[in-house]
Amino acid sequence: MITPKNAMLPEQWQKLNPQLSISDGVPIGQAVEEIGAREGGFDGGLLSDRFWDEGYFLIEDVLPVAELAKLRDGIETLVANGMSPALIYLYDEAWQVFLRLRPLLSHFLGDRIALLPHFWAWHVDPCEGGRGWPPHRDYQGESVIGDDMLISLSLWVPLSKASPENGCMYVLPRCFERCYGASVMKPKDVLLQDVRALPAEPGAVMGWRQDLYHWGGRASKHATEPRISLSLEFQNAAFDPLAEELLSLECPPAFDKRLVLIASQFEKYRHMQAIDDATVNWAKAVLEHAS
Repeated sequence: MITPKNAMLPEQWQKLNPQLSISDGVPIGQAVEEIGAREGGFDGGLLSDRFWDEGYFLIEDVLPVAELAKLRDGIETLVANGMSPALIYLYDEAWQVFLRLRPLLSHFLGDRIALLPHFWAWHVDPCEGGRGWPPHRDYQGESVIGDDMLISLSLWVPLSKASPENGCMYVLPRCFERCYGASVMKPKDVLLQDVRALPAEPGAVMGWRQDLYHWGGRASKHATEPRISLSLEFQNAAFDPLAEELLSLECPPAFDKRLVLIASQFEKYRHMQAIDDATVNWAKAVLEHAS
């Protein structure tokens, strides 16, 4: 593991994952091909009906698999060195994944898109009884106005095959929950036949309203590969900020700020998954060095 003091040096992370880059943010206008560019634009019309009915979408084969493979290798290297997958956000390519998805984000959130400082990466290891996050909603407040105005949106990107065997995502479609008479408060409130598994391959992107009830499965010890994935949250910046500080899609934070943001995630998400004391203490030491 890179020491908290050395963690402040970009070259340490660059040496760890030389296939990835670290800059002072992704400059506006950098050549990152947005989805739909080769087809003359992105048409999200077909997604809308299902999204507003069920609360989520899943699009296959929309992101460049070769670029995602670099990030998967990066996460596997981090994990092999005893570090959290979330540290992949030190690298430009993790932010560029979501920059590529700007047309999709604009379709649902409008042109004023802001990044919420809420992000994570997973390496669900079948050999260690790994599992995704338990049933939850990403935001407990108001994330939608009426039936056609979205305030915030979560995106989830698989870097490896995500299947029921290695802990893919599961959702309770909104159209089913609406029939319950009351919002689901606990997993026992969910009728099991209403649960939908969402297996996906690298190249896909999944998104959902932030009030959608969802979770990650537990991996089988017989699964042949870990479930590796990224997630980041967004909001329509025309509305009041849902976080103390919003980030830019076009120019993500510089290295020092990225490190501080990542180190701040561990304590925040400790209730969602087991994070060992050593990792939490490492993150606290990083924050002390950065202050």
